[in-house]
Amino acid sequence: MALPSLDEWIERRAVRDTVLRYARGVDRRNWELFRSCFCDEVDIDLSSWNGQPASTLPADTWVQGVRAGLSGFDATQHMGANHLIERDGDRARCTSDVQASHALDGERCTLGGWYDMGLIRMADGWKIRSSRLEITWRSGDESLFAQAAARYALGSDEA
Repeated sequence: MALPSLDEWIERRAVRDTVLRYARGVDRRNWELFRSCFCDEVDIDLSSWNGQPASTLPADTWVQGVRAGLSGFDATQHMGANHLIERDGDRARCTSDVQASHALDGERCTLGGWYDMGLIRMADGWKIRSSRLEITWRSGDESLFAQAAARYALGSDEA
C-alpha cells in the first residue's frame, strides 16, 4: 500500500482540524468557532443518544440548539481520537471515537461512542455537512442534560 502524497496528508489534516474545532468550540463556548465548522445546512443524527429521528436543518439552528443544550453545564469536555479520514476530491468522511463528559453541580454524565462526519471542501476550508453520533456506552445521570438546559433557559449562560 502506497503512502498518501504530501497534499493528501495536508487535506486530511485540514479535515481533522475541522472536527477538532467542533469540540473546542463547544467546550470553550465559542459559538462563532463552532458555527465555522459547518455548511449552511447540516444533516444531524443523534438518534442513538436521544431517540429522535435524524434531521436536516440550517447550521445556525443547529448551533443555537447545541448552545442551549450545553451552555448550562459548568463544563464539558469532548475528546476525539482515532480519526480515520477518507477523501474523494472535495468530499471527505471522518470517523472518530468520542468521549464526552458533562459536569453540573459536582455531578457528571459521560457518553462514549463515535462520530461519522461527512465534510465538503469549501472556498474557506473544510465544513461539516453531516454528523452522526453513535453512542455505545453511558455513565452517570443523564437528567443533567435537562437541568443544564433549564439553567441556560433561565439566563445563566455566560457565553
